[in-house]
Amino acid sequence: MYQQNILSGILLAGALFASSAALACESMGPATHMGQLMSVDAGKHTFTIRDAESSSPITFIATQEIITGLKGFAGSLMVNYEESDDGDLNAVGVTF
Repeated sequence: MYQQNILSGILLAGALFASSAALACESMGPATHMGQLMSVDAGKHTFTIRDAESSSPITFIATQEIITGLKGFAGSLMVNYEESDDGDLNAVGVTF
């Protein structure tokens, strides 16, 4: 019984953490994340930030124009995005 209660507690904590990560940057507005730029992959047209609220990495697909603007940039940025049907996050705007 004791082990079952511990397992239930761990599962509940995991569910709460996952839901809080999904709601990260809600204070910034809908479909917006803010964080530190971690990497840019020009070949795949993606970039990754470390989300300011959840500290989780989030990867966005971006246009060539956005990727070019991120080259050589280091610091925090705000990303406005649209989520595709398959769950990809497509950056539609980046503010430095």
